[in-house]
Amino acid sequence: MNRRGWLRVATAGGLWLALAGHSPYRQWEVHRKTRLVLLANAADTQSVQLGSALAGLYLKRLPESRAMMARAREGNDLVRLLASKQLDIAVMRGADAYAALVGQGSYADTGGVRLRILAALGEHLFVCREELPSASAYMLVEALAAGWSELDPALVGRTDGPRPAGKPAVPLHPGAAEYYRDH
Repeated sequence: MNRRGWLRVATAGGLWLALAGHSPYRQWEVHRKTRLVLLANAADTQSVQLGSALAGLYLKRLPESRAMMARAREGNDLVRLLASKQLDIAVMRGADAYAALVGQGSYADTGGVRLRILAALGEHLFVCREELPSASAYMLVEALAAGWSELDPALVGRTDGPRPAGKPAVPLHPGAAEYYRDH
């Protein structure tokens, strides 16, 4: 092969390598680090309504959070997104959150996700991964408590605030527990 042939092969190889190496993952990483993304289960209508209401509340109370809601197709996808650390917070039914925590039922394949409660929303829980910084958890619960009256009582179970009643099966996040102790 002559020099021109080698140059064509090298150029084509370089272009292929450059194009194959392009990944939108870095853009997703930046997107989720610059926004508060609340995950909801698209198969659960009330979860989607709560996620949308919470995103709106956080946009109003914490505009710098650039809060938004994202939908996972179903509960397993939601738990996998939390387990893989792609997202940090979600709205889930209490029973599903417990099953994901202990890794049973349809969530057995994740091996248990270290979920913690931020707030109780009727039969749903506002949960996060254990690694969420305490200051962030405190701020989220504080903003939620301040805007509690703006939420539809039918969605949040007609309670006076976001504090879970009794001893929940899923532990409280330390930052949320600190907020509840302080108030």
